[in-house]
Amino acid sequence: MKKGFISTILIIIVALAALKYFLNWSIFDAAASEQGRGTISYIRDIINTVWSYIGAPVTFAFDSLRQLLEEGKGALLTK
Repeated sequence: MKKGFISTILIIIVALAALKYFLNWSIFDAAASEQGRGTISYIRDIINTVWSYIGAPVTFAFDSLRQLLEEGKGALLTK
């Protein structure tokens, strides 16, 4: 079962709303606390470190794929 990007975002929003409604827990309040800021900073550092290693190959692959798709679309339109 494949899910799209929009449905994933909607599920996250609904989950956060359910947490606020049923447990009176807010992600904004958690992020405002000292521990929350530390956790967010830690996660941001990990994401930046991982991206520094995989950023160039991912960007190259994405650009190559986009170029192939554009060439293929052009070839289909000329037939």
